[in-house]
Amino acid sequence: MQEETTPRLSVVIPTYNRESLLDRTLGSLARQDVPVSDFEVVVADDGSSDGTAELVRSYADRLRVRYHFQEDLGFRVAAARNGGARLATAPVLAFLDTGMVVGPQWVRAHLDAHASGRRQAVLGYSYGYNPANPSREMEGIVDTLPPEEVVRRLIDVPSFQDMRLPDYERVGFDLGRMAMPWVFLWTLNFSVPAAEFWAAGGFDEDFTGWGVEDIEFGYRLHRNSVAMVVSRTAWGIELPHERAHDEAAVSIMRNCQRFLDKHPGVQTELYWAVSSRGLIDPLEVEWEDLLGWTEAAAGRDVAGELAESTRHLAERTGDPARVAVFGCGPRLPAAWASANARFTLCDFDDRALGQAVAGAPATVVESLHLCGTRTPWPDRRFDLVVVTSRLAGGLWKRWGDHITAEAKRLGGEVRVPGADRM
Repeated sequence: MQEETTPRLSVVIPTYNRESLLDRTLGSLARQDVPVSDFEVVVADDGSSDGTAELVRSYADRLRVRYHFQEDLGFRVAAARNGGARLATAPVLAFLDTGMVVGPQWVRAHLDAHASGRRQAVLGYSYGYNPANPSREMEGIVDTLPPEEVVRRLIDVPSFQDMRLPDYERVGFDLGRMAMPWVFLWTLNFSVPAAEFWAAGGFDEDFTGWGVEDIEFGYRLHRNSVAMVVSRTAWGIELPHERAHDEAAVSIMRNCQRFLDKHPGVQTELYWAVSSRGLIDPLEVEWEDLLGWTEAAAGRDVAGELAESTRHLAERTGDPARVAVFGCGPRLPAAWASANARFTLCDFDDRALGQAVAGAPATVVESLHLCGTRTPWPDRRFDLVVVTSRLAGGLWKRWGDHITAEAKRLGGEVRVPGADRM
């Protein structure tokens, strides 16, 4: 196929030994209602040993297709997508997962969404994606009917809808109203200007195995002030296929920890905590609850609790004690000036944390805006962990078990001086 013009959209599809599913995805792209010269397809192969390469070559007379291959060194989808993106030549990058089939207007819809030149990522609506509870209504028709007919028949079936629909509806499909829209950037169907993709650094190749590498990329896009919008016209359908659920669950939590290690903060900490319970939907609600609790606890001074819990450190000899505080509040005890200790401070209120650090009468070696449900530090990092009553009420009711477990993981000794108020 002659390629005389630069395509307007590059579609990057990572794959690994899923020849038949890839065929379905490529087949749906060959049915687009725009000229084939308007877009190119880059298949990013993560080391397949089946007939993937031959399949891609077979589409050369129907699509502008490129092929990137990397050696099979394990599940490296982030590296595969980056390799595909480096081959891409269009000003807009779109990403599809193998096994997504799209409607005939999919390319046009993504291009139209970027026509304004606004700095944004476009999240295409994704029917049928629910790994834990796939839509049974698709059985018997998704393999025999074109995607648009499947959508026409199942458009009102709740189990067929995009998993993110309740969250989208909650904000009237305006993701600008969300504090954490990045949690919904899933690579099964989205697009972004190539310049914004590379300005954010592309996918982080430290993430291996299944999950989180797309959400972490969305986090960096959001941090770079790239807006996120939903397009219901740039829709696709995820075809049912087998999944290794137990293996994926282990991989997700490993990558959630990696995410938190790279970007420590309350939002990523809450994402870890919610994910550890197998939940996604409540994250924005959790954030709103935390903001409410931050306001309620704004005047809670725990300097007395901290003085009580660390009084013995004034008589300590030898190396300074390593002390971590969950919920330090805005004021630290003056008695810390004589404590033989070095302190690490955490609080869910970044303003209170800043005030504590600014007025610290003792050595503060590190401070992080965290609740204490999960931290980036290794096991037994501290000699003592103090959990104050600032975490009582809203935080403790929901996450007390996580906070307790984390304190025990980190510290040789754990003290909760305000336990009667938790």
